[in-house]
Amino acid sequence: MYEQLEKLTKQLLKYNDDILQIAEQTDWDGGQPDFFKTVKPFADEVKQTADEWKKEALAWIRSAGPKYVHPQQMEALAENIEKIAIEAFYPAAKRQRMKQFHQSIEYTLLLVSDRLKKGNNEKRLSR
Repeated sequence: MYEQLEKLTKQLLKYNDDILQIAEQTDWDGGQPDFFKTVKPFADEVKQTADEWKKEALAWIRSAGPKYVHPQQMEALAENIEKIAIEAFYPAAKRQRMKQFHQSIEYTLLLVSDRLKKGNNEKRLSR
């Protein structure tokens, strides 16, 4: 039932890891990327996925009412991943801050993934 949300959650987990790798690479390179060729296309892709994910996640929360998952978390996650998708390309962004955002985003995405799996398992068992 929530296949699209599962797919988008996996995609955001990948983006989240990609963002951390970009930040680490940027620290090593120290160069400035081309905003319109590199930063903007990646940030737009992340934003589009995050917006779609947030819409699906909020609908899921309303219909399934998963434990310990709240609309505010979905809003914050979408905002944070969009923010760090841009900041990762610039060495001025603090590495510690990037890691904190990465961990927070990963925690919420894994929580959603876990609750989706539990919801699917409960539905299969009740049949």
